[in-house]
Amino acid sequence: MMDFYDRLARSEVGDEIVYHTGLHCLDSSTALYRKLPNPKAAWESHLRGDVILYQRRVGKGQFDYIAKVLK
Repeated sequence: MMDFYDRLARSEVGDEIVYHTGLHCLDSSTALYRKLPNPKAAWESHLRGDVILYQRRVGKGQFDYIAKVLK
């Protein structure tokens, strides 16, 4: 499976990258919540202005976390 940066490099403007599906995109298996690798990469890309981030409900307690490619 390609990581977020590989998918972003192959994307075109307007493409949507679903980088996580679930209740939330934090690793809650440890005492300290931390972002998983793909959500962290998506957030860094958002800060650079490469994508906008949003979520779409796909079921009860389930969300697709999406990065829409801007450039």
